[in-house]
Order: sequence, then structure tokens, then C-alpha cells
Amino acid sequence: MDRSSPNNDALVPVTATIDLAALRHNVRRLQAEADGADLMAIVKADAYGHGAIPIAEVLQEEGIQHFAVARPSEGVQLRNAGLTGRILVLGAPFPNHLSVYTEHDLDVTVSSFETANAAIEQGRPHAPVRVHVNVDTGMGRIGLSPEEASSVIADLADARGVTLAGIWTHFATADEPESTFADTQLSHFEELLDGLDQGIHPEHIHTANTGALLTIGTRSQRFHAPLVRTGIALYGLTAHRKLHSQLDLRPVMRLRARVTQIKTVAPGTPISYGAHWRAPCRTCIATLGVGYGDGYPRLCSGRASVRIGGEKRPVVGTICMDMCMVDLGPPDQSPAQDVQVGDEAELFGASAPTLYDVAEWAETIPYEICCGISPRVPRRYVDDSTETEAKIAANAPPSHNLS
Repeated sequence: MDRSSPNNDALVPVTATIDLAALRHNVRRLQAEADGADLMAIVKADAYGHGAIPIAEVLQEEGIQHFAVARPSEGVQLRNAGLTGRILVLGAPFPNHLSVYTEHDLDVTVSSFETANAAIEQGRPHAPVRVHVNVDTGMGRIGLSPEEASSVIADLADARGVTLAGIWTHFATADEPESTFADTQLSHFEELLDGLDQGIHPEHIHTANTGALLTIGTRSQRFHAPLVRTGIALYGLTAHRKLHSQLDLRPVMRLRARVTQIKTVAPGTPISYGAHWRAPCRTCIATLGVGYGDGYPRLCSGRASVRIGGEKRPVVGTICMDMCMVDLGPPDQSPAQDVQVGDEAELFGASAPTLYDVAEWAETIPYEICCGISPRVPRRYVDDSTETEAKIAANAPPSHNLS
């Protein structure tokens, strides 16, 4: 696989390494857990910051035939890169823009009467609009109520220019094992399906996301041609750390930054904006070339640690847009004696600190951290399973040729 770029990222002091072997491991583990249901891989938001095109290419190699994105532009990007699987756009469309979906062979989420009517009016037998009806069983975001959905589904099933590709709902609390609300939602959805005319046969029915796979189990898949929509688990994570132990997942992203300067400061020396932290003694300070402009949260200031020189060391002072500072301790001791300019510090990876740690320091969820890694951070793709290695620099149109 050649996923190289002509751009040189050697001058960039921070890199996100994407482990494609870990991705392969995760998708195979999820396929086994899905117990015969096909996976729908969620690759929206640039595959949660991992790079939609290279991620989708590997998933397609692993047999994934269904993908989902949030916006039609994301689907068009994948089509232009040569992705051949089905692509569902999860977001509610603008009814007057359905031609984009048919032109690029994208599946439409029908979440309103307006979109349903537009699909019926604009669809043609030779160029049908492929629709997935979204039923709002309690998420309260987009979708038709179960009462509304019945008639809409019937109308769409009868339309000659429409393909009823799916009926689906989304759980609000499936990531919370102690909650029973997902079961309530599922019951509402099952009641809707039971009330449909027996002549209605959608291609797929899907309710399960990663959380439901772990907390509800097979009940969320007991439908005709079920799909399991899996997102964060593909990338080796779950919404909450406590769910992680239920699956053998491997983190796909690792974030590292290089040391750009080292200095020894006297006791009482303030570090960074606000002078909130002062050296308690003669201290060696390493400046890393990473900050909140790269997606390393400012809220981690005074909370985070990094792995550097073989040890975990605290981030001190306020995290800046492009830099942060690390306390290496007394200059005559390890790791201060061992660390040099150009050395790498690991901000998160497979071992502590993990992405879960960073999310907790930033008072958020893992999704936000990996999605928030800036496009200016080069993604470096490695795949030990095929003994290949490649780089894609930030903001560069990469090559994705398979060889």
C-alpha cells in the first residue's frame, strides 16, 4: 500500500501515528462480536480524526461494505477516492439537495416529511433515491416519531423512484449499562416494525451502535439483514473507560511531540501564561512543540502528564496554542540528564497516558480528543500486518494507490 505524500513533515514537531494493524484487529474483533450482522463503519469527521480515506481503504480491504458519514461532502470525498461500498449520510439533508446524493450514489437519511416528499418527487426508476428512514424513539435529535414513520415508510416503499434501503433508530443511553432507556427505545422501534405492512421489505434494519453491541446484545440485532453501526470502537476506544474491558480493542492513534528547547530555571521561576506555576526548586523544563492549536486541550494545563525519557512527567504552566512545558525535574537527575532537543514525548498512546487519560483531564469524552487533533498535525500511517509504513502530511491531498 502506497499512502505517501510528497510533502515533508520533518519540520513539524508533532505527529499522530495511525496504527492500521490495530485497526484491522479491531474490525475483526467487532465482526466476531456482531455475530453475523454486517458492520456499518462510521468514518465521519475524517474518521474521528484518523483520516477518512486511508481508514476506509483498510476497512474495505477487511470486507466492510457499509459506511456512514455525517455530511454529503464527506461521502463525495470517499467516492472520489474510489470507495465502492454503500455510504449512508447520517445527517438530515436539505430536501432541495438530493441530486447530490443520486449523483454520487449516497444513501439519504429521511428524518422528516419534507425529505420523504422530496425523495418521492425527485426519484426516478433509472436513478432512484436510496433512503434510510430514521425513527426518533427517544434520542430527540432528528427523525420521525414512530407514529409519523409508519405512513412515511409505506409511501416510500410504494414510490417507483425510491429504494427503501433501511429503517433505523439511534440510542441515547446505550453506552450506560445501568440505564434501561435503550430497552424502552428498542421496544418502541419493535412496535413500529410489527405494525408495518408485511409487503414492506427494507434492505436493512439497524439499531445497534457500539454501545448497544456491548450493553443490549443480540436483541438489538434481531431484525432482517441487521447492521451494526460502529464508530469509536474501530479506533480502539469506547465511550467510557469501563466498557473498554468488554472488548479486546487496540488504540489506533498515538500522539507524540518533539522537544524544541530545554532550559534550567531557578526556584520560583514562573512558567507560561498567567504565571500560575512556579518552579519549586532548580528545575529542568522541556518545551514541546504541541499545544491547543494542535488539539491538545488547554484544560489539561496543570493536570496532564506525558511519557518522556522513559518516565511520566507532569505538564506544567498553561498550555499554549503551539507549545507546552514539561517538568523534567532536577537537572542532575534522570530524566533531565537523558532528554535532548529533538527527543519525542508521548502525549497519549497504547500505554499511560492514554487517550482516556487526556479526555478525563480535559473533562470530556475520548471522541472529542481524537476528533479535535488539528489537520495541521501530520498523520503517519503504519501497518505492521503488511510490513509497510507511510506518511500523510497535514493539509496535503495524498495518494492512496494500492499496490
